[in-house]
Amino acid sequence: MATNLVRSTSLPTATHPLIVSAEEQLQRLKSSEGTSTSSHSTICQKLDGLRKLYDCVNDVLQLPISQQVLSYEKHVKLMEHVSNGSLKVLDTCSITKDAFSQMKGRVQLLESCLRRRRGGEFSLSNEVDAYMASNKKLNKVICKGFRDLHKKENDQTIVMEESDLKSLVSLIKGLEDVTLTVLESTSSFISKTKMKSKQNGWSVVSKLLKPKRVSCEGVEISEVEKLDMELLLLRNEKIDNSQILSALKKLQVFESSIQELEDGLGAIFRLLLKTRVSLLNILSH
Repeated sequence: MATNLVRSTSLPTATHPLIVSAEEQLQRLKSSEGTSTSSHSTICQKLDGLRKLYDCVNDVLQLPISQQVLSYEKHVKLMEHVSNGSLKVLDTCSITKDAFSQMKGRVQLLESCLRRRRGGEFSLSNEVDAYMASNKKLNKVICKGFRDLHKKENDQTIVMEESDLKSLVSLIKGLEDVTLTVLESTSSFISKTKMKSKQNGWSVVSKLLKPKRVSCEGVEISEVEKLDMELLLLRNEKIDNSQILSALKKLQVFESSIQELEDGLGAIFRLLLKTRVSLLNILSH
């Protein structure tokens, strides 16, 4: 009987419903990585799929047999590596969530300026310039963050002989990789693509506003860029209240989308914390 108890430490990774479910969800998210669009609805779907995947993986980590396999003393170095990876993802999610919060605050400030402008006669140039300048700085931070992240992705290859351990670690690492991909896709909603055109800004805007023109030299235009173009027109043209009202409505829609994505990122962040706590508990077991 004692021999049977020792032998029962094997985790039936191939048949356990939680493992199967997590792997299936992971593959669905990976298959959606080919979707290049950064539309609000598409990103919301990815965040929701990621949330469900984290729920499932967290359940897997709570399995007694999973904790037993991962907490073996000979696996300490490996689990430290996995734990460091979870910290990287957690930091990236925090930075992304903070970027959305900053963007929302700037949109709200500009909305307030537009409302005041409807009842007065002051210029919007300074307010629009300040909005553009702050967004430019934020865009640089986002681009640099993910650029630096890609430079650090050359993780060392780790050889794992135990099939049970390999299955669990592969699931966790796959979760981290797809999370970073979804976070980068989400950040693209408020960041600008780099246009290859060397023309001045107004020349580019003029071309983009032509009928049926949806891209510049093959580069798709994000929602934030479309909004920026309309704001530039407000800054440089004699405007009336109807134009201000139109811009204000678009800003409000944009703010609502940002809020929904920020809420989704908040949910992912809390699940990331839960996953990291589980990994640290296993490491200290």
